[in-house]
Amino acid sequence: MQSAEKAKPAGGAAAALLAALTQKRRLDAATPKENALWLLDRLLPEAGVNNVPFAVRVDGRLDTTALQAAVDALVHRHEVLRTVYLDRRAGLVREVLGDDTPGPRVVVHDVVADVLDKALREFAATPIRCDGRLMLRVAVFRGPEADTLAVVVHHLVFDAASVPVLIAELAASYDASSTGRDLPDELRDPAPALRDAAPREESLAHWRTALDGFAPSGPDLDCTRPAPARPTLAGDTVLHVLDDETRDLVRTLQRTLRAPEAVILLTAFGLLLAAHGAGPDLVVGSPVNIRPPEAQRAIGYHVNTLPLRLTVDSDRGFRDLVKVARTAFFGALAHSDVPVDAIAHETARETVSWRDTLFQHMFNYVPVEPDRALTLGGVPARPLHVESGFSKFDLELFVQSGADHIGLRLLYCTEALDRADAEALAHRYAALLRTVAAEPDRPVGELDVWSAEDHALPGPGTARTVPGIAVEADRALDAFRTRADGPVLGLTDAAASCAADGGYPYVVRPVDARHVAVVGRAGNRLPAGVRGEVCLVRPDGATHVATGWKGGRRRDGALELYGHADRVVLLHGRPVHPERVEAVLTAHPEVSGAALVVADGTALAFVTADERPGLVDDIAAHVARLVPRAVQPARVIRADGLPPHPDGGWDTAALLALAAAEPESEQDDADGLVGDLRGLWRELLDLADPAGADANFFSLGGHSLLGTQLVQRVDEMTGTRIKLADLFDNPTPRSLARHVQALRDGS
Repeated sequence: MQSAEKAKPAGGAAAALLAALTQKRRLDAATPKENALWLLDRLLPEAGVNNVPFAVRVDGRLDTTALQAAVDALVHRHEVLRTVYLDRRAGLVREVLGDDTPGPRVVVHDVVADVLDKALREFAATPIRCDGRLMLRVAVFRGPEADTLAVVVHHLVFDAASVPVLIAELAASYDASSTGRDLPDELRDPAPALRDAAPREESLAHWRTALDGFAPSGPDLDCTRPAPARPTLAGDTVLHVLDDETRDLVRTLQRTLRAPEAVILLTAFGLLLAAHGAGPDLVVGSPVNIRPPEAQRAIGYHVNTLPLRLTVDSDRGFRDLVKVARTAFFGALAHSDVPVDAIAHETARETVSWRDTLFQHMFNYVPVEPDRALTLGGVPARPLHVESGFSKFDLELFVQSGADHIGLRLLYCTEALDRADAEALAHRYAALLRTVAAEPDRPVGELDVWSAEDHALPGPGTARTVPGIAVEADRALDAFRTRADGPVLGLTDAAASCAADGGYPYVVRPVDARHVAVVGRAGNRLPAGVRGEVCLVRPDGATHVATGWKGGRRRDGALELYGHADRVVLLHGRPVHPERVEAVLTAHPEVSGAALVVADGTALAFVTADERPGLVDDIAAHVARLVPRAVQPARVIRADGLPPHPDGGWDTAALLALAAAEPESEQDDADGLVGDLRGLWRELLDLADPAGADANFFSLGGHSLLGTQLVQRVDEMTGTRIKLADLFDNPTPRSLARHVQALRDGS
């Protein structure tokens, strides 16, 4: 996963300490690519997000003694499997253990058949630590009639291309051990670890040019949910196989458009993302194997993710988009020696969260060869696909292309998408392939991107849109309820009722669903699960009446409202609905009213509540727990009342005047922690003077590697253990001190 901000070398005392460590035990400093994986481990220490699992089911019993000998032999042979990592104060370091190092102990678990899948998922999800131990685990799950061999290896020493190699060598080694024979000659030879070559300057220049001017305003799709305050990267998978007709159409496109199948499918994926609100200038990540031809069977982490930039111009046809994608694709392959972490920081994007990466959508094309017969000790066996239960990205499309089939596997983050949304995306992708095959030259903005399943529900279609309620008859259509037995309200009043209850998004139900549609940017009606503008539909069925509310239709017929277009503000370059933050503020038990105002790029929250010492800090901590940092207010200001504006809403000028008259914080730093943290900011960021209490660590040049050092220093200073993710959520001395105090208080 690419780093979220500029990668800078450690300097000063940290660099000296790291040099001393590497000399003492023949340790090597981790590469930036390795550091990116380690930092993800630090951010989610309880998650096996970097695990690469696989399993083999055997139609019988495994000899665990022979299996242990086989595992030991592979660890003896492969230097990379004896490579361990240590999480040190100065950073991550790497050490290669001696070739007499035994493999991990094979653990046997007795399971019943109906819990095997659950047991495998739990095994795959358990994190592997950078603590000096081997980076792999091996287990046998013993069922009533069959055994399942499961292996989990950390991504630092392994990748998907390593799986078939390790399975083949493990099978050959097991066969030898179980029959008392010597290992085959090829398995006795030591296999030194393959080290990736340094990026060429020519390749770095290529990527600087390719990404020049790319400034994403946010990669969220119109079908994803608001980002959580504390991401866990929980993931799930949807499988879909293209029918024979669609498969043949794809291969016809490959011939007629003179482009590889991977490029055809990549272009269609970009078009699918654009139809759901991404782009039109977007970047899709695509992993590529960077092993040299003579080392294709090397085990290890030898994958670079290429940031493929696609521009989806709605006025151009699919044929033209394929030409552009083909050029980008081959240019990327010719310069694949550059890890994305080496160039991601050069794009013009502001990083607010550790999830603010260059892309949140991945395309992974994998040609599939026919399955070869597999045996372990002469007993038939077959590989099993095992999921770790995590997804580093919002959406990753795996395409498995065989001679007679094209299979899709959509890995998605369950915090961004629900299963119904992921399944809908798979169906729409298949439908889109059929559509572009039929009309490859029609402007893509005119194409119907929705599936047959979408058309079977109220939604997709086109109609004329008028700016707003223009005639009295339109008011009769403006009829909603917030609960089944509630009064009939206009949409704005229904939203206000939901806001008073503190829920978000606001959930309302139309009295007559025929008179409501969710409409996209081009005026097309959208299916359930896709956000757009909520419109009233006149009885002619052909005219939309705009309401200004952004929302989406749920599959049960209700509407989710995210906010009004007139109130959208920009924070850190991203459009934000103030209603989300106001709902969280109102949910605080002491708050009776709330308003969020953005001035000069700074968000200020105003609340009405009874005055008491510490109230503002308590409310700020409450908000920090429930919304991501990108939408958190910089200050919370208590008011006796919120001044209304004659035209509706709040009087922004009056609120800003109130903010100017209020002190910036009630926190008096009685224990001196804010001052101590300001000193840490100064030391680690090499500032001339102590940082301000509200100085953002990352805005002043801090990055994840420095952040790990700061977290460790805070642990030592306070005796309170915090996580790297806590620093991303609380990046100023004042907010981090507040967080540490909350941990001390058990809140």
